[in-house]
Amino acid sequence: MHKRKTRSAAAGLITVLAVSATLATGATSAASPAPRASTGAAQAGTTAVGSRTVDSTALDNTALDSTALDNRAIGSTATESTFKLADPDTVRANTGHFITYGTSRGNAKMCDGATRGLKVPYLVHGHGKRVGMSNCAKGDALPRRNLPNWVNKNKGIWAPGVVKYNGKYLMYYTAQKAGTGQRCVGLAWAKGARSEFRPYGETLRKAKRQDHPWACPRSGRWVIDANPYVAGGRLYVTYRDDAVTRGKETGISAVRAGKHGWARKGFAGRRTVITSKDIDWDTKGTGPEHSHVIENPAMFKWNGRWFIAYSANRWQTARYSTGIARCGTNPIPQNGCAPMRRGVQRPYFGFKGKAGINPWRGLPGNHAGPGGMDVFKTADGSNHVVWHWLKRKNGTRRPITGDLVWRDGGFRVR
Repeated sequence: MHKRKTRSAAAGLITVLAVSATLATGATSAASPAPRASTGAAQAGTTAVGSRTVDSTALDNTALDSTALDNRAIGSTATESTFKLADPDTVRANTGHFITYGTSRGNAKMCDGATRGLKVPYLVHGHGKRVGMSNCAKGDALPRRNLPNWVNKNKGIWAPGVVKYNGKYLMYYTAQKAGTGQRCVGLAWAKGARSEFRPYGETLRKAKRQDHPWACPRSGRWVIDANPYVAGGRLYVTYRDDAVTRGKETGISAVRAGKHGWARKGFAGRRTVITSKDIDWDTKGTGPEHSHVIENPAMFKWNGRWFIAYSANRWQTARYSTGIARCGTNPIPQNGCAPMRRGVQRPYFGFKGKAGINPWRGLPGNHAGPGGMDVFKTADGSNHVVWHWLKRKNGTRRPITGDLVWRDGGFRVR
């Protein structure tokens, strides 16, 4: 793998040996690089809208509302939404509909016409082979009352990642640890993709009230943006893992999880997938004083080989973009992943405009700041993606879905 910066083999060994200990829950002592403030202005309204506190939405088993189908096709299959949603993650429900979750929203537009704050808003759209997108939220997948005590419930929930595994749906979410400024990852579960998620313990007997994070380094470094995936009947999770770097650098790890979703053997099998040291464009246009942000990972398999999509640079700008790296034939890369298409110097997907940073390819709509890309499958097994883009006039982000295909020597979204 190409390296922008070098470090000694001894230092790398120390990092690998130390990481399982650092991922245990404990007191904080050091800060991570400056945050991306993923929820933006929306965080302030996640616990109240006007004088109303956050309310959950009852399960709705009816057909999609007509408002949910009111969206704009921007490519041959790509469809964007007017709903303000960052860090989207899409799964196919048992009903065949697609469910897209995202970061907390204040004043969220509901499909019933109401407006309320949502900890984890979810959109329902498409069916079978047709993905589409929705312009309104159906409900709150992780309402405030279901959050465990380790979570600061007055802060927003970031970047939920959901997977169906072992007969249930698991959600990995990012929350601020109560009494600290540290961001950690929690685990919740539900019987259905549109059901309310609840804290999930390491055993079924503890499932009613799990009160410690899935990962929270004792050093105070951040662990965020966890995204689960299944390979060969086994569950894995990739996530931004600042415990594998120092100072302003950030990294991405992958680990195998057990049947209840918790990392096996205390993260002993964890591997570093890629870090901000492996690319140059993480700070392009921002200056060295800013954090070297690499985040929002999503592992996916294509023709027998594994790849990872990830975001880098500052989310508040048009430069925030998506990289793709080759990871080999194992669901957990043993030797890291290699950025594709001159990926050390430039992003794979990004804004094709003056404010961009010369990506290899653009995306449908050619919007600023495309990031948070997640890969999912339709009923026929074809690959699709969902990502968000930045509306620079007001700093909000909107989701888009599209087909992921291989054309002219690389991945393309249409």
